[in-house]
Amino acid sequence: MKELNSTAHKLLDIAEHYTQTQGFNAFSYKDLQRDVGVKTSTIHYYFPTKQDLALCMTDRYVDNFLTMLEAIATESSSGQEQLEGLAKVYIRVVSQGKFCMCGMLAADMSSLSDEVNSKLSDFFKHTEDWIAKSIQLGIEQKAFSAELDPVTSAALFLSTLEGGMLIARKHKRPNYLEIVITEVLTQFRNR
Repeated sequence: MKELNSTAHKLLDIAEHYTQTQGFNAFSYKDLQRDVGVKTSTIHYYFPTKQDLALCMTDRYVDNFLTMLEAIATESSSGQEQLEGLAKVYIRVVSQGKFCMCGMLAADMSSLSDEVNSKLSDFFKHTEDWIAKSIQLGIEQKAFSAELDPVTSAALFLSTLEGGMLIARKHKRPNYLEIVITEVLTQFRNR
């Protein structure tokens, strides 16, 4: 992979936008060429194949997402605030008419390389682990029910985020995601 400059990052930005709004298989290098204003040979210089583009795009997205998770954990002292912070990220994305990029790529997993699919699995595993730690913190702080299993509850919460986004986008109701997240957090609370 070549060193990425501003042109390569513009290509990744546009590819990420297409992936989040239409899906990875819904655009081509010709679309990127048109939108960025470069020759197809320039795109192939940075990303010889679309699988290379997917891998680089996934790496960049996951790095940014993990940095964001660290920031939420640092800025929020309670488990509930951490989950609410993550939820706000998903709500903001769906409000922009987009979907979680890794969620969209997962929908196209049969057309992606093993390396990209492995990165997607790592993304979901790391995200669930982060959510489980936030839930455990909420239990320790007595904000969440002690009867919760943090691992199972994390899977439920992430599934709610990802699935809620899909349904919210389909209905063109971003507040749908907010409603279902609020309900899940209510169910988590210590009563």
